[in-house]
Amino acid sequence: MSIIVIGAGEVGYNVARKLSQERKEIVVIDKDEEKVERVSESLDVQTVHGSGSSLSVLKRAGIEKASIVIAVTDSDEVNMISCLVAGVQAIVPVKIARIRDPEYVANEKILGKDKLDIDLVINTDQEMVRYLMRILEIPKARDVVEFASGRVMVVGFLVERGSPLAGKTLEELGREYPSGVIVAAIYRDQGVIVPRGKDYIMEGDLLYLLGERGVLLDLLSSITGEEMALPHRVMILGGGNVGLLLAKALEARGIAPKIVEPDEERCQFLASELDKSIVLKWDLSPYEELMEEEHVREMDVFMALSEDEEKNILFALLAKTMGAKRVIAAVHRISLIAMAYRTGVDVVVSPSLLAVNRILQYIRKGKVLNVAVLPEEQAEVIETVAMETSDLVKKPLKDLRLPPGTLVGAILREDEVLIPRGDTLIQPGDKVTLVTSSSAIPQLEKFLMVKLEYW
Repeated sequence: MSIIVIGAGEVGYNVARKLSQERKEIVVIDKDEEKVERVSESLDVQTVHGSGSSLSVLKRAGIEKASIVIAVTDSDEVNMISCLVAGVQAIVPVKIARIRDPEYVANEKILGKDKLDIDLVINTDQEMVRYLMRILEIPKARDVVEFASGRVMVVGFLVERGSPLAGKTLEELGREYPSGVIVAAIYRDQGVIVPRGKDYIMEGDLLYLLGERGVLLDLLSSITGEEMALPHRVMILGGGNVGLLLAKALEARGIAPKIVEPDEERCQFLASELDKSIVLKWDLSPYEELMEEEHVREMDVFMALSEDEEKNILFALLAKTMGAKRVIAAVHRISLIAMAYRTGVDVVVSPSLLAVNRILQYIRKGKVLNVAVLPEEQAEVIETVAMETSDLVKKPLKDLRLPPGTLVGAILREDEVLIPRGDTLIQPGDKVTLVTSSSAIPQLEKFLMVKLEYW
């Protein structure tokens, strides 16, 4: 059984790369010869040159044997037709499509069981807005992921100089801080550590805390000395779909952002769609004077969300040097994320990475509800449902032979969040949040799978 990835752009390439590293059988289709050649030369996957909406091309790719079709081209129509053909001609079990047009996304009749029967629709604009709203609510956060229907959170943030966490072991932190929070991972020297009790936290670490939402937010507030709430003074560079949807989401929460957009016609459209936001037409040159005039130095948050990722990084850094408290840049190429952070951007958000995370949810074996990839793709946080005959249940955690570099972070049992101990037993039906190194994922999948005797 193979996985067919249609589209070798940023999302398709990185999905194929991630899955090929896990020794999955992958076939990548694209009509662009250069993209096909790039995939063929750099990844251990099969490639087919042609359109993913063509039945003959899909047959060459082995559509009859495919277990999953992932259609992530730049064309909504091609993605939908590819899924239609996969369902009608080959009855592929799982179909995933990236669709950007909000009218299509909202039309359940077209995408639902009776028509296209698409299992997962990914709208990267909506994913971006949801992610940014989570980030904005937590000052200092570099990454925020929700699990267990929002009851459990993972928050990544830098351990700054003078932090009360620096220099302490995890055992010491466990004695000083609430039991409802654990250190899930530490990113240090370009490597991810799934820590143990004797490990130290150091200045400059990117620390990932996992815990029940309320307890974790209270802890973060005490550590940072800041209130966990949306900022009031917000500026958005880029009035595209993401900028518009984000402004609407902020308005709904009582925040009136400034939106900067160089296209006059788009500015008029934005002004007609928004109630409280201030829309400004900028030609982006001379940009320093314009940023001074609009008091960027007084902004709580400056977000560069245009389609030009290099310009986003440049303007975010400029806003930071001018005094903006927090700067965020949208970067499409996953390979640029680490570089953007090294130059000083506070938060880098990648629509491509958000899409990859959603797709992995359907790829992982077992009943996986959510997946989040940690920095440099060296570790993942996975939320799964414990099945009755999986190896996760019926034994205390201390007796489970989990793969090295794996820990159980939280358990949602009915309406109660549990931060487990060594003697905790996972029950069938529990929603379990695990942190694991990427190298351990194939072994972990065996724990998550239902055994044959279940049937």
